[in-house]
Amino acid sequence: MKRILQFIFALAVCLILLPLFRQEASASELKTAIGTVQSNDGLRLREKPDKLSATITIAQGGDTVVILRKVGDWYLVNYNLYIGYMHQNYLFVSERQDVDLGEGAIDADLVRLRSGPNERSPLIYQLERDERVHILGFADGWYRVMQEETTGYIRSDEIALLEKPVHNTDGVAWVVDENDPTAYSPAGEQIAACARQYLGCAYVYGGESPSGFDCSGFVQYVYAQLGYTINRTATAQLADGYDIPYDSLLPGDIIYFGYGSTATHVGIYLGNGDFIHAQNSSTGVVITALSDPWYASRFLCAHRIAS
Repeated sequence: MKRILQFIFALAVCLILLPLFRQEASASELKTAIGTVQSNDGLRLREKPDKLSATITIAQGGDTVVILRKVGDWYLVNYNLYIGYMHQNYLFVSERQDVDLGEGAIDADLVRLRSGPNERSPLIYQLERDERVHILGFADGWYRVMQEETTGYIRSDEIALLEKPVHNTDGVAWVVDENDPTAYSPAGEQIAACARQYLGCAYVYGGESPSGFDCSGFVQYVYAQLGYTINRTATAQLADGYDIPYDSLLPGDIIYFGYGSTATHVGIYLGNGDFIHAQNSSTGVVITALSDPWYASRFLCAHRIAS
């Protein structure tokens, strides 16, 4: 009797703990659908199903995600090989879709390639672990795949994705921790992430390309990558955007230094009190704290263009 009670107790503990472990995703989990990002401003992939949770990356409108399961108002998804949560309001979800998900690897010892997306469909042949296939679509929990010149279906829990969907963007890497987690300026975050890509580029007076930037040329170039047209010189850029108080800065805001109505230097705010700028010929494009005495004493104003 004692052993029976111990067994029942252990079983009860396992049943209680099981939901806690199921929040982790793995290649061996059966996928449920394909999602398409519907937000033109980008959609955050979050660590948890909570709007205040940390952001992993930002997907762009039209990007494809593989949906694992529904969690309340959120979907647990695979986006460009990142696993996280996206809110249901910004995804178009389909259980059947032709979509090029790129290369995958067989993730079980012996897998059946079938002529249709169900266990009753005729067997074409079998594949072994780590063999590669190209994924062409999704149907009711099955991937439609091509291996050599043969097309068929394999259950989605038996394939591990190896690359981002062919037509997806690279997303926008999350590069700052917000002081105010409720603040949301996805376009500004894209500007900040874009600016970081040019960290270390050379400073060239009059330069306006990655081969060499001056301060205003750097700001103008970064904004142009996201489709914004702004003026060329630091003082002329004072006419772009609208004023933002110092204590309301968000990533992507333009930071001006100088005196009166003249801007002698300009950069892009990154968050956490840092900004990125083409500093001088000795340093090139660098990240500097706004609290640096030289810049703090010359801070002029800040403008927001991307919101």
